[in-house]
Amino acid sequence: MKGTIQNLNINEHHCSLYLPPNYNILDVNYPVVYMNGDNNTEEIINSIESHFDVDCSGFILISIESKNWNHDFSPWPAPTLAKNREAFSGGAYEYLNNLTKVIKPFIDTHYRTKTEPENTVLIGYSLGGLATLYSLYLFGIFGKVGSLSGSLWYDGWIEFMSSNSPINTAAKVYLSLGKSEERSRNQRMARVGDCTQKTFSILSKQLISTENIIMEWNNGGHFTEISKRFSKALLWLMRI
Repeated sequence: MKGTIQNLNINEHHCSLYLPPNYNILDVNYPVVYMNGDNNTEEIINSIESHFDVDCSGFILISIESKNWNHDFSPWPAPTLAKNREAFSGGAYEYLNNLTKVIKPFIDTHYRTKTEPENTVLIGYSLGGLATLYSLYLFGIFGKVGSLSGSLWYDGWIEFMSSNSPINTAAKVYLSLGKSEERSRNQRMARVGDCTQKTFSILSKQLISTENIIMEWNNGGHFTEISKRFSKALLWLMRI
């Protein structure tokens, strides 16, 4: 890895900040990728950095650690998936509002960023991927969104999409899912394949162009090659 990663705290959120190669040498501004959850930033960057300025734009990346996964990334309250698990408490609006009103302004103030929606990306995995899509219906600030193995089985999600419209209909959306994920023994989670395809269909009609959305199927289940799936998504979202 030629760029650098450092830790910082923004409004009590622990974040990892990646700055691309030559950030401290060249006086240029960069697109910014915001990542829901504390994912393996270094592994993701290692697999994509060589593509900068060839296949995709170089970018700043902010990985935001969740204080409470089931709260921060759930759009509204929903029952637990199992008796020994925590219920979903519906705190995604609170989290996304903090992201847009506090974290992004901090990054834009302290680092050389391109601030326009087309240069502002939100990406997430699992429930964090659901939250990225939810943001499309709340804020117009994210012009590129990636939902990887998103929890699109979530109670009421398809109904919500069907009765609302994205604020920024020019947004670009990347969806992906593992081919084995819909084989879950949990009846709610087993709906993820059907719900992901319905999500793709609905967004294809809501966005201004079908070229703005893609859906990719990956081999394996929910926990297969997660970093590789992030890299594939970022290469598409940040392509030159």
